[in-house]
Amino acid sequence: MKKPKMSPGYLFSWPLTRYSNHIAIKYHDIQRTYGEIESEINRLCNGLFSLGLKPRQKVAILLRNCLEAVIAPFAVTRAGMCQVSLNFRHSAREHASILDDAEVDAIIVGEEFINRLDPLLPAIKSLKQVIIVGQSGQGYPTYQELLVGQSDTRPDVNVDYDNDIVRIQYTSGTSGKPKGVVWTFRIYDNVLLNTLVNMDQTILPTDVNLNCGPLSHAAGLMLTTYYIKGSVNVILPGFDEEAVLKTIARERVTSLLLVPTMFYRLLLFPGLKDYDLSSIRRIWYGTAPMSVERLKEGIRLFGPVFRQNYGMTEIPQPILFLGPEDHVVDGTDMQTRRLSSAGKPALGVEIKIADEEGEAAETGEIGEILIRSDKLMREYWKQPDETARVFKDGWFHSRDMAKKDEDGYIYIVDRKSDMIITGGFNVYPREVEEVIRSCPGVTETVVIGIPDDVWGEAIKAFVILNQAADLTEADIISHCADRLAGYKKPKSVDFVTDIPKTEIGKFDRKILKKPFWEKSDRQVH
Repeated sequence: MKKPKMSPGYLFSWPLTRYSNHIAIKYHDIQRTYGEIESEINRLCNGLFSLGLKPRQKVAILLRNCLEAVIAPFAVTRAGMCQVSLNFRHSAREHASILDDAEVDAIIVGEEFINRLDPLLPAIKSLKQVIIVGQSGQGYPTYQELLVGQSDTRPDVNVDYDNDIVRIQYTSGTSGKPKGVVWTFRIYDNVLLNTLVNMDQTILPTDVNLNCGPLSHAAGLMLTTYYIKGSVNVILPGFDEEAVLKTIARERVTSLLLVPTMFYRLLLFPGLKDYDLSSIRRIWYGTAPMSVERLKEGIRLFGPVFRQNYGMTEIPQPILFLGPEDHVVDGTDMQTRRLSSAGKPALGVEIKIADEEGEAAETGEIGEILIRSDKLMREYWKQPDETARVFKDGWFHSRDMAKKDEDGYIYIVDRKSDMIITGGFNVYPREVEEVIRSCPGVTETVVIGIPDDVWGEAIKAFVILNQAADLTEADIISHCADRLAGYKKPKSVDFVTDIPKTEIGKFDRKILKKPFWEKSDRQVH
């Protein structure tokens, strides 16, 4: 018997049954009720269809935080189409590469990006439509023009929940090449429902959730979770310490998601204690490990409101979580040590710390985190070999190395790959190395992550120059800045005459990292 098809995005409609007149979104001076947001979602859906787009086609979204960055993903999903998320920090060439790889049919793009991206679009053979969010379409239809005259009636769309793709979210592989993580409609709903199940407190329609991180990443999942439950979502264009603190006080914010870098900057902000932050019930944090000392400082300042979520693009948070009850500052040595852990497995997620043979590692032994869950990605887009590599014997191999204590708390100690996490974003050394090597005068280079009090990890490059070259540190960084997202460029460059290698001729990153990390008990910050 065939499973019946279903209407996509039905979870987003649930608030209408109870909270249609409640405020859903606040952005600058704009505020919209759930009923008004629903109307615009449907109008955009019908606008996309009026351009000739059809369910199962792919629509990329390249927007900074704004009202449209909320509505567009919901509309693409409701239209039964596949969303391809783009990181606005990437370069135009990085965007174009993803658009081409994903075989995108349309793109919804902010006007501030189109000048650099436009010359590259003719090479995207699959691309049929470009929609500009802004005042000038520069020859393309604008978002607002597309809404004019469209019906606000929900379109009659059905999808195959188990096979149709709702999202391709790109991450980086250990080779430095982007990988598209594929979610079906079923997986996406499992992600949302699992996140709701694992919340350690009830999300209420009276909650006010502040979104100051990019909505194309973890902040978007958090916004959606609060949206489904009828809460108010306040959106800031980006992270600014003073704006965040003023907004918390003015809007009586009850929850917010911070990557460690954001949290560190708040703690260092002059006059922090002058703001009324008493409304906060939960500070979610994740995407990178948190400094234990900074976390202790935060707990003493804000109280027992912290909750860490560990996740990844292939299986979003929470995979593991460290709850508020685990954030103990003045307890036993064991209790305070657990502030450096990622917590315990979330409900609906099965975890195994495994040795090289796939067998469960002993307590305290380091092994790879293996995962089973119904919210895991289906595959890497057009990369069957890479998909087969990470799915073995029924387990997803995360490539994160960890150990478990006697009470089941899991501590991430290193990465099987050489990934660097800086400011909450993943950077793979090989991608940066390839760009540095393209700089005239560079003979060889290797890139590592070193501790940084603000960014968690900073990117450091070791460079060997040919004899005729007279490049400076600024030259190398500038060369990278022109070709990579800003967070991927090195923060520092050391010019050397030799780079240590292993017995089989590979760069020995551990030797390079040791002087910087020797005072830390883990190799991620």
